Amino acid sequence: MRADTAAAYAVIPGGDPLMPAKLRVAEIRSRVVLRQRLLDRLQEGTRGPLTLISAPAGSGKTVLAGSWVSAGGAPGRVTWITLESGDNHPAVFWTYVLEGLARSGVLLPSVEPPTRTATTGRSLLTRLSASLSDQAEPTVLVLDNVEVLGPELVADIDFLLRHSTPQLRLVAISRTDPPLPLHRYRLGGWLTEVRLDELAFTVPEAQALLAEHGARLGPDSVELLVRRTEGWAAGLRLAAMSLQDRDRHEGDEIVRRFDGGRHDVAEYFLAEVFDAQPVRVREFLLRTSVADRLPPELADELSGRDDSARLLHDLAQANAFVLPADDGGFRYHSLFRDVLRTQLVGRPADEVVRLHRRAARWLAADGQIAAAAAHAGEAGEWAHAATLVVEGLAIGGVLTGTDERLAEVFAGVSDVDGPHGAVLLAALALATGDRDRSAAHLAQARQATARGHPDADSRAVRMAIAAVEVLSADVATAADVAAGFDEVVAEPGQPPPTDLVATVRASAGASLLWAGEFDEAENMLLVAARSADAAGLGRLRARVLGQLALLNATQGRLRRAGKFAFAATRVADRFGLSGAQRPAAIDAALAWIHLDRHDLPAARRHARAEPDQDDPVTAAALSVLRDRLSHERADPAASQVLPGWLAAAGRPAEGGGALTAQVESWLHRASRELDRGRTDLARQALGRALHLAAPENLRRPIVEAPPRLRRFLLQDQQLLRRHQWLDGALAVVSTTRPQGDTRPPALVEPLTDREYEVLCNMAALLSTDEIAHTMFVSVNTVKTHIRGILRKLSANRRNDAIRRARELGLLGTPGDGSPGAPP
Repeated sequence: MRADTAAAYAVIPGGDPLMPAKLRVAEIRSRVVLRQRLLDRLQEGTRGPLTLISAPAGSGKTVLAGSWVSAGGAPGRVTWITLESGDNHPAVFWTYVLEGLARSGVLLPSVEPPTRTATTGRSLLTRLSASLSDQAEPTVLVLDNVEVLGPELVADIDFLLRHSTPQLRLVAISRTDPPLPLHRYRLGGWLTEVRLDELAFTVPEAQALLAEHGARLGPDSVELLVRRTEGWAAGLRLAAMSLQDRDRHEGDEIVRRFDGGRHDVAEYFLAEVFDAQPVRVREFLLRTSVADRLPPELADELSGRDDSARLLHDLAQANAFVLPADDGGFRYHSLFRDVLRTQLVGRPADEVVRLHRRAARWLAADGQIAAAAAHAGEAGEWAHAATLVVEGLAIGGVLTGTDERLAEVFAGVSDVDGPHGAVLLAALALATGDRDRSAAHLAQARQATARGHPDADSRAVRMAIAAVEVLSADVATAADVAAGFDEVVAEPGQPPPTDLVATVRASAGASLLWAGEFDEAENMLLVAARSADAAGLGRLRARVLGQLALLNATQGRLRRAGKFAFAATRVADRFGLSGAQRPAAIDAALAWIHLDRHDLPAARRHARAEPDQDDPVTAAALSVLRDRLSHERADPAASQVLPGWLAAAGRPAEGGGALTAQVESWLHRASRELDRGRTDLARQALGRALHLAAPENLRRPIVEAPPRLRRFLLQDQQLLRRHQWLDGALAVVSTTRPQGDTRPPALVEPLTDREYEVLCNMAALLSTDEIAHTMFVSVNTVKTHIRGILRKLSANRRNDAIRRARELGLLGTPGDGSPGAPP
């Protein structure tokens, strides 16, 4: 474009003035959190021709693109055009494009402005394409609100894009997918897509956004808010504004009540999404909002239509907060669904009841028992809902707490006639920790059975009662009570579902572990773990695997315990279980493993875990571990009740695990023979103890052996060479430096706790893979720590680092062989 004609574009053909505001990068007025992962995504995307940012209203599309441009991430000159409904005319649109390019410094000498009456014309597009292709650097064209453009203009944009490569880079921001041939762009690798799932705020990003607004929330409340909003930017911002100048307690309470029923949230959804739909679509949205998941057939049943599949697909494509569901159907964004249900409340009550009845009927026929029962409850048909749950063998979902909707529906219901209702209320109360209320309802269910109630003879009722009885029993009796459940299961009929088996077997397994019946406990817990895996119960599986690790650790089977602990950790990570959600059994097992391998810093770190209220075995194990680590005995009057075998494990001299007891017995014999002067017999007994301890790297009994026996071992070079796995625990530290040693007398910088832990494992001659498995980290993480250790110890090889660490006193103290604290 010639410089002297640039002013011609200040007027749109037809005489209307051009609006400069439409050519400025969107001004971000509110507090913004720069999300580097998304800035990097745009940076990567604009290496190719087309970047599409497509998501519903309020998702942060324009904020993201504006932040990226302002941060200087664009690969060339940027032309930004904010489109409006009146811009869907070729002359208007291309006038803005040409003026925007001119103001960005892109010279287009051969391109003349369009006239008001002319269509775009291939000549204009051809000349513009040629001029853009000849530019020395890329030209980035950002079109905001592309959804206002019709198919004709979008086709012209497609032509321009295809013929201006590689210099033209288009960033299209839209609430709906533009009618571009996106499939061709995808196939050619020309398209980068940023959609709602990527735009959703993560928990750390939400935390940063809330902090920008001065909101004070606990970590759990931030996670809850992200779940409630599904990371939707506008929802988080509305919440942040309401949290300003509130203390933490008030903030947590606001988050607990935050849903689509709030006036500001509802106002946004109604104005931006709901009111923009045709009347028939609005009616469809309201009627189908009663369901959490929407298979198209259920949507047909609720709406009275026969084209729900097409309509739901179209709404999803239009980014109208209709999202694909995991089961192949659809669902509404949780806040949008709340808004729709709030609007539905204004309808006649009998109409809403009919919708819930239809949903219950359809879902029951489809085998979705828990969802059907929730709708029956919403319709006020409590007895029918209870019958559906119990006879459909869906009580397991109630006991595991996975059927949250059912718990919400029945909240506040104090009585339901018949044994079905009584046992369901007992299960619901038990799942919330209200054992007294659960016991009262369970007694009602038993009384109905004893009185010969017509429904009480049902196998499903008796199975449900038996399952609730097992989970209600204390840990000392649960395994015996489980025999009643097994009797019902053995009767002819449908096998119990895996979630019910998992919960009952987990309770029985913990009871057997408490009783010290280790083989039976391990078999029972293995069944529970497999069943929990099949049922998708991540936290239960992680806890059971942690208990299996703890069982093996207390018996001295440290390698096997480590495998279970590693598996439990992977499950916990996969299901996002951290903090209070992570089962304490995992950390109790790891603490026991590290303590018996005499890695005291790691043992102390894991022993700080808080036990689960419903896991008394782990609570008892953590109590023993803390006593042992502090070398103190708790006041017997204040101590919790411990099973006998675990109490013995807390007194190493009196036994412990089977292997530990054997090792300690041989060490005791070796010490006795040494006291009698029979060194050959002492050496034989000591060798037997080391032979038993070696496969498990069981260092603690050796390290805690009498000092004279430890000195005897340190003087026996043949035994030490045979058991180099003890090297890091028993090496005598030399305080003199070799003659001519010119290396630094101290560390370059202190080792971190994790580097010190790796160093001790290196001194025990574990391989990199073995260290990774022992510490439950990746091999690459171990390699990084080793590089840090070598640098800080001024060593080139692992052996040099170990020798250097001994010289510096990092691997022990003279006389007792105990590891020193990390510097």
